[in-house]
Amino acid sequence: MAKITGAVNSADDFTIDIEICPIAILLVSSAGKILRTNRRLDRLFGYEAKELHGQSVEVLVPPQVRPYHSDLRNAFFEVPTSRQMGTGRDLHGVGKDGSMIPVEVGLDPVQVDNDIMVIVTVLDIRERKKNEAMILRAVNAAASAMIQVDESGAIELVNNKACQLFGYEHDEMIGSPIEILVPNRFRRKHVVYRDSYNKDRYARNMGEGRDLFGLRKDGTEFPIEIGLTPVDEMEGKSTMATIIDVTDRKARENDIAQKALQLERLNEELRQFAYSASHDLKAPLASIAGLMHICETDLELGDVEELKANVYKAKSLAERLAARIEVVLSLAKSELVSSDWEEIDVQERFETIWNAVKDDRVHIDTDFQHEGPVHSVPVRFDLILENLLSNAVKYYDPSQTTRVIRIKTWTAEDHFCLSVADNGIGIPAEFHDCVFKLFQRFSDNDKTGSGIGLALAKKYTTQLGGEIKFESTQGNTVFTVALPQNHRHAD
Repeated sequence: MAKITGAVNSADDFTIDIEICPIAILLVSSAGKILRTNRRLDRLFGYEAKELHGQSVEVLVPPQVRPYHSDLRNAFFEVPTSRQMGTGRDLHGVGKDGSMIPVEVGLDPVQVDNDIMVIVTVLDIRERKKNEAMILRAVNAAASAMIQVDESGAIELVNNKACQLFGYEHDEMIGSPIEILVPNRFRRKHVVYRDSYNKDRYARNMGEGRDLFGLRKDGTEFPIEIGLTPVDEMEGKSTMATIIDVTDRKARENDIAQKALQLERLNEELRQFAYSASHDLKAPLASIAGLMHICETDLELGDVEELKANVYKAKSLAERLAARIEVVLSLAKSELVSSDWEEIDVQERFETIWNAVKDDRVHIDTDFQHEGPVHSVPVRFDLILENLLSNAVKYYDPSQTTRVIRIKTWTAEDHFCLSVADNGIGIPAEFHDCVFKLFQRFSDNDKTGSGIGLALAKKYTTQLGGEIKFESTQGNTVFTVALPQNHRHAD
């Protein structure tokens, strides 16, 4: 604190000094009375020369602050030190006409003989606030979230989009560390990254090669992309971060990836179909062509009975080929089946399906032990169960006096489990690796079959996010399906 004695014995001795000062100044006593003002201060607040002398300094303070301003003033004079007033807050003075004037205020205590006074410097920041408002309007008009951070990591500026994106009010973010927007598991690393950037500052994308996530006020995380631009100001260095929420884009990318997997699976199925067509379909087509040639001869000879027989054979072959093609189409269409999950009644659905595929010579044994409601996509669930039951009925063992199919259900953690066991002919060990492939049949009995049923069961189980497996020995085959109940399925 400056101490002035000798030649300066009163406030009058400051008149010349404050008049030549290029900043608005007033001299205030410890009692809060305005002792002196210079013309720049009078002009700033709209007063005539000396009009403020003798008035309380509270006349220049906003009305809402006046009730407690005297307490703040008394606290200052108890420990008088030079400082900027209202650091971190917007300050306003009140003009004679009641207008609010944005200002910055500096306090410097002085001692004149035994009396302590304070020199108050007032800086008019209306032009600066106007420019800041223009900049803020421009920043708020941006489609992306924008956050300016100082070298210590404190948030200096945010636009409306940033507040909306992270769920904070403007005042909640200003002054807070930028790490409040970073998921907890990344915060320690983020401080290191920030310090590293401050040592080598240039415009760039943050976290290239890494997935970045933001943290909202409510604790939810979301994927983001961040661009960093260094900003050099008189007050110091800072960084402007432009933040883009890429949730929708990531979802589209994931959808594209899922579609790519579906196409890959479909291509594999088409390759298998092409192989089947070149091997399994070529011979029947050649047979049909041969039969048609014979039919021409029969027609020329007038052998109507032989002609009818050969036409019937050709028709049967053509129908078998058409059915073969249809099953391939039904496999491809399986991608388009509804994927809406619903609560299903397993026992009721089983009874409906069993009534459609049952053979009166087969005994069915059920043991439903699953807990709680079961959720699935009804169409996909039904086709899995139908194909497993149909296979168990179809491939019976003629040597068995009693043909039995056993159905069992149970709950394992968050999965619904189902097994279908039979005492049929079984699957030879050499075919175990291709059980779920297209057009695979492992028996030479006369039962009709497309070789697509287990492929469909596998496909629908996978689409439900589940797993299907089997065990087979002579006279005993068990297929087991586990379907998740947390709805994290794969469409």
